[in-house]
Amino acid sequence: MSMISVLRRFLTFSCVVAVMATAVDSMAAVREVGKETLSGNTEWQGEILVTGDVHVPVGVTLTIKPGTVVKFKKLGQDSDRNLFGTESPYYEQAEIIVTGSLIARGTPDKPIVFTSAESVPQTADWAALNFLGGKGNVVENCRIEYAYNGVHAHGAQVLIRNNTLRKCAVAISVKKEDEAVGTPGFGISADISVTGNLIEDNKGGINVRISKAAISHNTIRNNKFFGIWIKGACPGEISRNDITANQKGIFFYKAGAISIRDNNIFDNLDYNLAIADEQAKDIVVAGNWFGMTDRPRIEEMIFDGKADPSIARIIVEPFLRDRVKDAGRQEQL
Repeated sequence: MSMISVLRRFLTFSCVVAVMATAVDSMAAVREVGKETLSGNTEWQGEILVTGDVHVPVGVTLTIKPGTVVKFKKLGQDSDRNLFGTESPYYEQAEIIVTGSLIARGTPDKPIVFTSAESVPQTADWAALNFLGGKGNVVENCRIEYAYNGVHAHGAQVLIRNNTLRKCAVAISVKKEDEAVGTPGFGISADISVTGNLIEDNKGGINVRISKAAISHNTIRNNKFFGIWIKGACPGEISRNDITANQKGIFFYKAGAISIRDNNIFDNLDYNLAIADEQAKDIVVAGNWFGMTDRPRIEEMIFDGKADPSIARIIVEPFLRDRVKDAGRQEQL
């Protein structure tokens, strides 16, 4: 056998060994978790397969490192992988339930991914990053997709910054829990800061119910039913967002207390602004740009008391005559 033939066989063998070693390392890197309560501070990195509820209890912090991919296995109807049942505020599908703290801080070049483990992923394959009553939570530079609620919170404080949320039933849903007596966070308003996110191609964008919310510099587009839905008194502000191509831009139900200024709210499909039933007080949405300066045309894209005398009016004047240039998700915030 010639020296060249020997060398070729050696190189071929080396390549096969390297491929096998890489495959083994890849399999070893997948960490399976589920139906468990963390007993102490924990770090996740690499690839995580979630096969049931994971609870981060009071006094414990789960830290997820940049570049981590967290995949959720869809649970069957007869699954026994839920920790606390499936009544509010818990879900049927696998979720991360946070009564302690979650720090999921990726980077622009190494985002953290929360997604479905299914070969053909669908909306609601997994439940939520579910924050119940804790403080100091961070979800930053993440991609969140195929959840029921990408981020859900009641009675919790959460910073939601520079993420992409897509293909969820509702990307972000927060509220003051007033029905599930005795659950973590019961009777406490959520407190969220939502800034610099891309929220697109969900059934609903952001749903805030009787909670404090600062929603700024987000691009909220192409959501099937609504961009933002405000329910009840929600202290805070909605400012410098691009809200477009949703069925309804901002939807109001018994809403109040929130300031809405310096947004671009334009080219939504049914209405840029709309009121549901039982809205007694007028809503002031002055100081925004609606894609045009013709008042009758602006009014055509608003559903309020002019169409249904039983509900209040939406006050848009004085409206901006020029687009807010620094609204929407920015490259650097």
